[in-house]
Amino acid sequence: MQFLSKLPIARKLPAMIVLLCLASSLSIAFISYEDFEDNIQAETSRAFRVISESRAEGLEVWFDNLGRQVASYGSDPTVVAAVSAFDSAYGLMIDPDGLQAAYINENPNPAGAKDLYDQAPEPIPYHFQHARFHPHFRDIKDSSGFYDFFLFNGQGDLIYSVYKESDYATNFVNGPFASSGLAEVFVRARDGLQGQVYFADFTPYAPSLNAPAGFVATPVVDETGATLGVVAVQIPIELIARIVANPLGLGETGEVYLIGPDLLTRSASRFPDGFQTLADVSDLRHADAALRPDTLAMTRSENLSGETVYTLSRLVDVFDRQWGLISEMTVEEVNAPIAAVRNKMIIVTLLAAGVSIFVGWLAARAFVTPLSRLSLAMRKVSEKDYEITLDEKDRKDEIGVLSNALLDFRDKLRASDAAEDERLALQNAQRKIVDRLSEALKHLSDGDLTHRITTRFDGDYDQLRQDFNETVDTLNATLGSLVDRAGDVRSRAESMSQASDDLSRRTENQAATLEETAAALDEMTASVRSAASGAKEVASRVTDASKDAEDSKPVVQSAVQAMNDIAASSEEISKIIGVIDDIAFQTNLLALNAGVEAARAGEAGRGFAVVASEVRALAQRSSEAAKQIKALISQSAHQVTDGVELVGEAGQVLTRIASHIDHISELIGDIASGAEEQSIGLGEINIGVTQLDKVTQQNAAMVEEQTASSHALNGDSRELIDLVRGFKLEGGTKTLNAFAQDTAEELNAAAHRSDTDAIPQRPAGQTAVSGQAALKRDESFWEEF
Repeated sequence: MQFLSKLPIARKLPAMIVLLCLASSLSIAFISYEDFEDNIQAETSRAFRVISESRAEGLEVWFDNLGRQVASYGSDPTVVAAVSAFDSAYGLMIDPDGLQAAYINENPNPAGAKDLYDQAPEPIPYHFQHARFHPHFRDIKDSSGFYDFFLFNGQGDLIYSVYKESDYATNFVNGPFASSGLAEVFVRARDGLQGQVYFADFTPYAPSLNAPAGFVATPVVDETGATLGVVAVQIPIELIARIVANPLGLGETGEVYLIGPDLLTRSASRFPDGFQTLADVSDLRHADAALRPDTLAMTRSENLSGETVYTLSRLVDVFDRQWGLISEMTVEEVNAPIAAVRNKMIIVTLLAAGVSIFVGWLAARAFVTPLSRLSLAMRKVSEKDYEITLDEKDRKDEIGVLSNALLDFRDKLRASDAAEDERLALQNAQRKIVDRLSEALKHLSDGDLTHRITTRFDGDYDQLRQDFNETVDTLNATLGSLVDRAGDVRSRAESMSQASDDLSRRTENQAATLEETAAALDEMTASVRSAASGAKEVASRVTDASKDAEDSKPVVQSAVQAMNDIAASSEEISKIIGVIDDIAFQTNLLALNAGVEAARAGEAGRGFAVVASEVRALAQRSSEAAKQIKALISQSAHQVTDGVELVGEAGQVLTRIASHIDHISELIGDIASGAEEQSIGLGEINIGVTQLDKVTQQNAAMVEEQTASSHALNGDSRELIDLVRGFKLEGGTKTLNAFAQDTAEELNAAAHRSDTDAIPQRPAGQTAVSGQAALKRDESFWEEF
């Protein structure tokens, strides 16, 4: 800065304008570029967030719908009937491995169309059931987009599938695919809860040529709640990729994909030469971040191809686990608009800076030259050379204003030199007048009110002399009036002092009486309050007892209703047992007819004869068990009726007890309310007496202060007379001194009387208005009382 102060403005101003123009142009360009870059990145982050949210929500909704759909299959009548039918038919198969030959090897349809084969030609029960249910389940697979649809029995046998791969008709507990994802989800569903959906994450599945496969399953239960088997579906990986890898909004290089907790992808890249499903992404820096719940910010990283990308991640809930959803786009594509704007800004900034520098230099030269001439003129004026001319005085800008100001300053300096001589002459005249006033004020400070200034002053200064003489005359008149008022003050002070003494004694007697009354009332209030508190506690205990008795009514009523419900349920169960008995009877007849027909069939019907015999025996055992259950339920119904009558009688007794407790509670409540009202009334009386006692005590203190103030007023009158003696008045000196002497003697006598009456005197230094101050302090209390 010292270096700049040594340079002339003719050099500094052009240089500063050039530098400012260049700095402003570069600053605007830099800030604009930074703002544009931040906006582009913010817009990219916003777009990534929208894409991630929409696709994550779409995926979660799709999986949620899938779960509800699979859960509905567990109690669907068609699925329940199919599992039961396929399980029975599968158990009758002499060689279950022949199913693969019938529906895979000997299937007349080509590969990829095996599911169009409805029934194998052999006349066995399984083929009949397959022809019955297969078209329905094939429609479910096609309409829902499943890769395959599976049915298991309770032993783990895959008794049915739509697509018929090598896993068909094998056991998933001890068979070749017992360690697969489908086996895992089967075991969990078989041992799980009704209506619960179980998920096996994507892994290579051997029957599907080691393609990634995920499975969803739920237990199949009949109307009695018994688990018959498991229904499962194979999730189509293509539908997940269609939701996640949709190129809409991803530009040329952007893509979105899923990863699992094992850091393997759950969807493939949207580019033909990109990664596939179950690709390893553990080397990616942002892969671990995608599985953390607090990750939803755009970061910079590298993708699987080694390109630098902007990435944003979030979690996706998939049944009982969480996947990571990753959105990526190359930095080059994101920054492409930024680079184009940067190049344009560089060109525009250079052009604007060149034009600004040239214009700034011309503008600086237009100001520097007039300023140089103005500086020379100011130097001449500082040397008292007033003969200057300025051609810039007619300009309308600041330089013209400075030029005119310099000319005005020159004229004022010239006039100031002439006024200085005139000022010195006036200063000598003022000195003489001040000396004369000083002498007169000296007489006034000594208390001499007879001195006057008789010599006239020059010009306007004579008004000072007249004012001084008028002031002395006013002081003479004021002190004369002060002497007359001192006598009145003295007589009134004596009267106030005597009255204050009498009032003080009476107030003290009143305060003592009120204090005794307040103590008695306080003891009575405490006694009544204790009685009211005891009555209130008794009322509270009775109220609690009444409430407990009242609360027991709904319990008894609920018990009666529960017993009635049990009786009704027993009747319904009896009816159902009757229906079961009828069913057993009909089943017995059908089994008997089936045995007859099997006997007619000869050797071919021997197996059916055995089955019919077993069914007949089962029907007879069911009928006998139904009769026993019906007898037990009838006996239980009589016992429930007796229980209902006993619970009803207990409810009536509790109702009568509650009514008596309510009556007692009302009587004790009235007693408590009366005692509480008496306690409140005595409390209010006690408060009033206490406040009156406090007011009386304050009155006594105020009277004492008033008495002290009266005696202090006598002393002030004496001091006032002493002060008046010090003044010398015109024509009244003897009268004033005589009055002061008489007044002093009377005040001394009054002071002697006060001492004999033992009235306390005002403390030293206390003012005469202390009584008024006490009144003001207690004013708020009097208003409240």
